[in-house]
Order: sequence, then C-alpha cells, then structure tokens
Amino acid sequence: MDAAHEAQGAIWQLGQLTPEAFDQHRYDIRRGAAIDAVRATRRAADAVQLEGPTDVAEAAEAYAKAVDRHIAPPIELLMQLSRGPLSDEQHARYRSTAAGTSALVESRRQRFVPLARRALDGSMDVVD
Repeated sequence: MDAAHEAQGAIWQLGQLTPEAFDQHRYDIRRGAAIDAVRATRRAADAVQLEGPTDVAEAAEAYAKAVDRHIAPPIELLMQLSRGPLSDEQHARYRSTAAGTSALVESRRQRFVPLARRALDGSMDVVD
C-alpha cells in the first residue's frame, strides 16, 4: 500500500505538468520518478505473491496493474504536448482517461485492503 500510495503521488506530480508549457527536463525527472514508483509497486505486489494467500496476492497484482495503467494518461498527454499545443478535445480526453484510471486504482485498493487486513488478522490469531 505504501508503494502504491507513493506511485499515485508521483503520477499526480507528473500530471501537474499537463497544463503548463512543456519542459523536457521537468518531464524527464517527474516521469522517471513516477516510473520508479510504479516499479516499486510491482515489486511490492511480487512480495505479496510470495508471502500472501492467493486471494490477497491476486488483489495485490490487480492493484499494482491498475497503478501501472494510471501512469499512461499523463505520459501520453505530455508526449503530445511536446509536439505542440493541445486542443480542448485532447485535454478533455486526458481528464476522462485519467479519471477512469484513478477510479480503477481506487476500486482495486478497496478490494485489496479488506483481504489483506483479514489475512493479517488471521496470521495474528495463529500467533496468539
């Protein structure tokens, strides 16, 4: 969850560049940070794959994939912006796509959290 939260923050930072004039250096820095954060989310999901029950592992994988998809809208828009000014339609398409991927991340998080909590509670019962 920490890795996914960090990735969402980095993706948000990347998305903040979309209304501004394109700056290749800032874009490269923020894109790199977002990609690194998404990779960390994937590594965390891989750890859950090894350590967690199947249902939690599947939910973690779906959550990580959703975070991975969430990075695409700002990258695509910024690549278009690097080629010149954008139309209102392109901005509207970006906002719609970004809202969709954000909603997917949230729905996957809402599925993962209770499953992970239940698994952790179950492991604590075994310790007691």
